[in-house]
This record gives sequence, structure tokens and C-alpha cells, in this order.
Amino acid sequence: MSEARGLFFSRLAFFSLLLALFALCRRVPLERILAPISGGIALILFTYGIIQKFLIFPMILEQLAAGPSFYAHALRVRVASGRIFSIFPLPTLYAMVCGLLLIFIIHFLYLSRGVARLFWGGLFILGAFNLVLTQSFGGILFFTVGVLFYLFTLRKFSARLLAPLLMLLALVLFLVTALRFSDARELTPARLRFANWAQAGRLIAQSPLLGVGLGNYETSITPLVRPDEPPSIYAHNFFLQMAAETGVPMFLLLAGLCLPWLKANLPRFVKPENALFAAACVLLLFFNLFDVGNYFFAAGISFAVVFSQVARSEARIRPFHVVAVSLLAVVLLLQATAAGRQRAGDVALHRNEAQRAENLYRASLKLDPFSYRPWLGLAQIAWEKNDIAAVEAHLAHVLRIHPGQAFANYRVSQIAQRRGAYLTALAHARRAALANKRNSEYQRWHDHIQGNLAQQPALSGN
Repeated sequence: MSEARGLFFSRLAFFSLLLALFALCRRVPLERILAPISGGIALILFTYGIIQKFLIFPMILEQLAAGPSFYAHALRVRVASGRIFSIFPLPTLYAMVCGLLLIFIIHFLYLSRGVARLFWGGLFILGAFNLVLTQSFGGILFFTVGVLFYLFTLRKFSARLLAPLLMLLALVLFLVTALRFSDARELTPARLRFANWAQAGRLIAQSPLLGVGLGNYETSITPLVRPDEPPSIYAHNFFLQMAAETGVPMFLLLAGLCLPWLKANLPRFVKPENALFAAACVLLLFFNLFDVGNYFFAAGISFAVVFSQVARSEARIRPFHVVAVSLLAVVLLLQATAAGRQRAGDVALHRNEAQRAENLYRASLKLDPFSYRPWLGLAQIAWEKNDIAAVEAHLAHVLRIHPGQAFANYRVSQIAQRRGAYLTALAHARRAALANKRNSEYQRWHDHIQGNLAQQPALSGN
């Protein structure tokens, strides 16, 4: 059912990697290496978050004052919000990572003594400051639920400390509310979630049996976004997006297969020795409820690792697990490299560096020939050169991979109209208008072609 089959296989490879990594890690005790790894990662991310806020952001705002291009304008808007995201694409995702690392830091702070306790204490303050700077309401909620679960499961937490802890967390929430007062006043985060959930519900209702195919939520959701709603290529709920992509019967079948296994392993979640990993799982579960969660690489990998330690197995590692993880990782690494080159090509194109952009697009296609985005960039370069034959050839590749792509259909309609092929122009204009109802240009073009066609004299015999 997938319209863009390349996206299907990409998503299938990603989820297969998570399963393979889970099967491998559950056979490996990670307690010995957990402290240096989590401490080192936290120190790097938290330090960079501070540098990003107080050094990099001011430099960007000074350099991009005029907003010379689309990407420069988008970057300036994001930076001007003041919300840090470190090395991640979104502040909310980084907030989840901050919360996850803070739970690990609290665990080692509780176990450590002497100088080590000073290190973990300082790292906790640095991480908490990063969490505030993300200005993420959801991130604070995820961390609150996770840390409370950890403290109560550990059975070392006194009930009299609950009130001071909740007051401290409420103070952090009020600080974030003050930083994002306009959003909080308008309930923007909540309205965004409800709108995206409603859009996902429409997509499920449209294709309830077979879904739209793994990875194809982003190609299918745009026609269902109403003009007054915020658009998003994500459902902002892992389970809704999975149901939309796989179909309700398959989603229920997968849930039915997982439930007995989860029921058998559920007692491990409340054992004190599993408090750390169980709390991390709870935090990630809430992240999956309010965002696409495991669809993000960082969240998916984190969940596979921490859940594997709750569901530990005494079986030995098999070569198959190592080979599967390695091969899938190589495939995804090549695809990520291709996507990086394509995005670099987009930036170069907006800087009017056409030759560099073309080289980057073609380099991207060598690694991932099933991606339609580089072909769109090549078509735009050919359009600016007025090479219509090349435009048609590149757009043919786009529509072969993703037949409903709005911009490609719009361009094909324009070319057909120039040639007087009004029926072809109308067909592609209609596809573009239906694929993106929020784009007024597509709607006007469709009405223009439809009006011109109505004025054409009737052909003899018709």
C-alpha cells in the first residue's frame, strides 16, 4: 500500500535494527560500562548545549540579520526562540534525552561517594539547566514521571520528600512557562498535539485495513490537513502513527503478539534492581504517547537498549545478532549520508550555488537511488536553466517514486499547459491541489487551468 516504497524499506530497516539491537543487548550486562558512557555523553551534550545557547546562537543572530535565504530565515526563527536542541533536530527530542540522562545521573549520584558524588552532582545541575533551556513542557513531564517511578521503585524514597520534590519540579515548569509565556497562554503545544492526533485519526479512517505503508505517513497526511490546522509530517503519537502506517488489523495483531510477552516480563519493572532501566522505559513510553518517539533514531536506540536490560536473557550472544545489527547499521548509515548530501544540496541551491547543488544531489542519488528529494532539486536547477527536457526527465523520476508529490505535479502541469495539453495539465494540477490544500498557489493554478479548459472550443466528435 506504500506510495513511496523507498520510504517503506527505509523504515523497515530502522525497526529491524531496533529489534536486532534489542536481541543483542539483552544478552549483554551493561552495568559495568553504563557509568562512563552515560557520564561522558551527558558531559559532551550538556556542555555543547550551554555553548549553543550563549555563544553559537548570538553569532547566528548577528550573521543572519537580513535573512538572505529560506534556510537562513528558518534558522534565524528557530535560534531567536532561544530553545536549545544541541545536536538533535528538535528541542523536544533533546529534552527527552536530557531527562533520560538525568535519571541515569541521579542513579549514579545516589550510588557514588566522595569526589565522584561532586562530579555527578555538578553534571546534574548542568543537565537540569539544559532541560530548562529546551523550554519543553513535554520534556519536564517525561522527566517528572520517570524520576518519580525510579524513586518509588527503588524503595529508598521517603514520602515526606515527595512534596519538596514536586515543588522543585513545579518551579522548573513555571520557569519554562515564563520563558514561553505566549505559547503557554495560547495553549499552543496542546493545540498542536490535538490537531496532529485528529489528522492521524482521519488517515486511519481513510485506510483502516491496510494502512498507508511504513514510512509513508509523511506522504499521505498532507491532503488531510485542513487550512486552519498546523501541518506536521508526524502524528505526535507513536501508536497512532504506527496504526496509520500498518493498518488497524496489523497493529492489533502486533499488539496481541507482544502482550503475553510483556505480561510475563512485567514483574521485572517493579524490582528495585531494575529501577533505573524501568524508569527509563517509562520516560520513553510517555515520550511515545506525546510524540512519535521510537520513530526518532535517538529515542528508538535508547528504548531498545534500556528495555533490553529489563528483559535480560541468560542466553549467549549469537553471531547472527552481531551480523544483523552491523548490516542494518551500514544500510542506515549510507541512507543517512545520502540524506545529508541532499540537504546540503538544498542549502547550496538556495544560495544560488547551482553547480555545487547538482553535484551534491547526484552524489546523494549514488548512495540512495530510491529517494525522490534529490530529483526535485535537479528538476529545480534545470527549470532555472530553462532546460524543459531535463525538468521533465527529473520529474518523471520523482513521480515514479512518489506519484502524489505536490510540487512535482505542479511543475508537470505547468509544462503541459505550455504545450497546450490542457487535460494533462488539469490532471496534474488537481493532484497538486489535493496533495497540499494549504498551498494557495496550487489551488489558484488548478482553478486557472480549469477555467482555461472550460473556455476551449469543443473538439469535433466530442
